[in-house]
Amino acid sequence: MSNKIKFIDLNYYYHSAFTAPGEAILKHEPSNLFATPLTRKASIVLVKHINYTGKQHAGGVSYQFFRSKNKFLHIPFATHRFIKKEKPDMVLVQGLIFPLKVIALRMKLGKHCKIVLQHQGERPFRRKIIFQKMADKFVDGYFFTARGNTNEWINAGVIRGKSKCYEIPDASTLFCRQEKAVCRQRTGMTGALNFLWVSRLNENKDPFTVLSGFEKYFAGHPTAKLYMIYSEEPLLEQVKERILKSPTLKDRVILVGRVRHDQLQDWYSAADYYVSGSRREGGGYALTEAMACGCIPVVSNIPPFMKSIDNGRAGYYYPAGDSDALFQVLAGLDPGRQQEMSLAAQTQFRNHLSPPAIADKIFAAFEDLKLK
Repeated sequence: MSNKIKFIDLNYYYHSAFTAPGEAILKHEPSNLFATPLTRKASIVLVKHINYTGKQHAGGVSYQFFRSKNKFLHIPFATHRFIKKEKPDMVLVQGLIFPLKVIALRMKLGKHCKIVLQHQGERPFRRKIIFQKMADKFVDGYFFTARGNTNEWINAGVIRGKSKCYEIPDASTLFCRQEKAVCRQRTGMTGALNFLWVSRLNENKDPFTVLSGFEKYFAGHPTAKLYMIYSEEPLLEQVKERILKSPTLKDRVILVGRVRHDQLQDWYSAADYYVSGSRREGGGYALTEAMACGCIPVVSNIPPFMKSIDNGRAGYYYPAGDSDALFQVLAGLDPGRQQEMSLAAQTQFRNHLSPPAIADKIFAAFEDLKLK
């Protein structure tokens, strides 16, 4: 008889536009990559809500799909009946924004099963926060990318104590380093030193702080270039205007625009440094991809980024919103340490951010929860 634990990953959000299992599996791939390595120690079912009902198997993992509704008061009884029949030892719920569903799940499963919520960048409710506080009584633990992200939840009285919180990344990647010279040809990178931005162009990502820092840096490093890849672009026109008004930036910043996700591995591998200016994040998916490819991080000092770069041992950081500090970091980059820091980023990814590393962290958390 197998002594594997029974583990269920549960996503309550209803993707009504998805009518086929493959769509949902692909959509959630970054956050579900831990599942295959976890099968060494656990029997796993991933439960999704899409416009389809049925089963699917992929990578040694079972998927179960249900139809549902994205309504706060809606309880997916069919989903909960299925989970109860599975007799799980642990259910990992994606997100902290389904308190009534979590309470109903606990009522269905009883006390034996460990229920853990994975933070996905949400913030505590305002008007409905009472329900999140209630749900905490029925939750055994929480996964956050960094402990610093727990502060607003604890301060708001939603989570009663950091002892219930574990530091576990919410997503990973299968990207890996490719041959730099080949990737530079594919991407068209021509700088003597190449920096890469992969993010949305919005206020939270703070492209203007990054551009201001590089404006100072480029003045003394005319052969360096910054390539900016972005999907959502609410600030695109303002960014273009900022670049065109600067003689230093207009020839050094290349607005690449949208790039297919499967091509990003080449961009990370071609670039020397990955740059971010985010003011707040729940995690750092692009940062994780960059590190997997050996692209050295230069990032704002928000909690999930500092956790990812091991407080500066696997990358560089500066205070969020401080373009002068960013310039100082850029100006202080040591060419002699470039290979060392690239390898440090890859090692940090492998040991702490890769799918096997996340699987090990989840299993360790379960073992710890059993003792509480």
